[in-house]
Amino acid sequence: MSQKQTVVLVNPRATYVNEIAQKCYPPASLLYLAAALENAGFGVAVIDANAFGLTDDKVAAEIASARPFLVGFSVYSEILPQIRGLCRLARKAAPQAKIVLGGPHATAIPETTLSQFPEADFLLSGEAEESLPLLCAKIFEGAPPSEVPGAYFRDEAGKIVQGPPYRLPDVALLPRPAKHLVARAYREKRYYSLLVRQKPVDTLFSSRGCPFRCGFCYNFRRSYRARTPLDVVDELCRIRESGIRDVEVCDDTFTVNEERALEIFRLIRAERLDVSFRIKSRVDVFTERLAAEAKRAGVYLVAFGMESGSQQILDIMEKRITREQCERARRLCRENGMACHSSWVVGYPGESPETVAETADFIVKLKPTTANVALLRPYPQTPAYLMAKESGTLVGDWSPEAADFPWVRLPWANEKRVLDGVVKKMMRRIYFRPYYAASFGKDIAVNMNFLLLRYAFQEAKKVVGL
Repeated sequence: MSQKQTVVLVNPRATYVNEIAQKCYPPASLLYLAAALENAGFGVAVIDANAFGLTDDKVAAEIASARPFLVGFSVYSEILPQIRGLCRLARKAAPQAKIVLGGPHATAIPETTLSQFPEADFLLSGEAEESLPLLCAKIFEGAPPSEVPGAYFRDEAGKIVQGPPYRLPDVALLPRPAKHLVARAYREKRYYSLLVRQKPVDTLFSSRGCPFRCGFCYNFRRSYRARTPLDVVDELCRIRESGIRDVEVCDDTFTVNEERALEIFRLIRAERLDVSFRIKSRVDVFTERLAAEAKRAGVYLVAFGMESGSQQILDIMEKRITREQCERARRLCRENGMACHSSWVVGYPGESPETVAETADFIVKLKPTTANVALLRPYPQTPAYLMAKESGTLVGDWSPEAADFPWVRLPWANEKRVLDGVVKKMMRRIYFRPYYAASFGKDIAVNMNFLLLRYAFQEAKKVVGL
């Protein structure tokens, strides 16, 4: 394969790149795309700036060295300024190359995104395992990508043109992610999770899409598509053969289909894989049978989006869960010896000081293993975003020029710093308690997890405002 046929895919640095992060995982979405490109006969290089903490200039230098004909960037709402800077650097580093954007933000508002990134030539919305190789073929033919599903590009007059709607691929036909392209990161143990001492860790997608409609969540893959249990466990066997023993199953909700999840657990036990797992679940589909079988199969942590301790706010969010279901999920994790990670959102339209207090009280009562409390980020085109936009309470918007993320103004919070202060106060109340001091102290001491100790100090300094 000649150099002119090389495609470079970039996993940009996260906003917290200069800090100790909770985890750093392989860029699975890019590795799936890379596999599809390789199957189509193209050479591929993946630059994982997140794993190696690469500066933008170093990313540009690697792009120049690869001499690609196409450079692809994943676009996330939180890092729009950085992505535009990388596009500009890529244009200088590889003037011969075309630049394509993709990812969740690009899919949510494709025309706006392409107009905000004048250096980019194309944008591919949706899942691009089919469309990216087709786009590359069109570039070689010198033909416009007007027939590429999900493509957006500019015509000769500079007007943005849209191709056919994107198509969701059959997950049974997808090639395995091209992990060999990030072999160095695996070898140097750059992929990790704070709660696991052993490195590297790995990831696996057993399904794509989510059938639920939470109001704050950007979900373009509403069609739930699952791989067969045998195929999933076969991939797990390959991961275990590589020497890796810790895996995060990255499905939006692994437990959507209880019988399928149970069959995967049964096959794992039959193979005696000796692998530990993290999974994600909704509280309303987490049953006693699932909890027991998950533990037997090696699941050590279940992550739940509990979101609010106020039933009123849960209902406004269209979360379709109850406080009682959250309590049951926490109890089942405790009874089966699994950690319970919980995530919570503050500042949703309709939030009040009273509902914030309800959430804080509920978390203190629940005592989840970990609790991530975050200020609502109204991602583009989500119900929360549209609700705030219509009511005139959306402050700011998503743009590469924006100095801060947009937020939702509330009757009792006319400045973002008020809501930021609420989140800090909640975190202080939750974590500065004997229960968590003892829990984290035990994990650090028993597992000699000194990275977790450093992370705890880092986050404590943020919460107390140092």
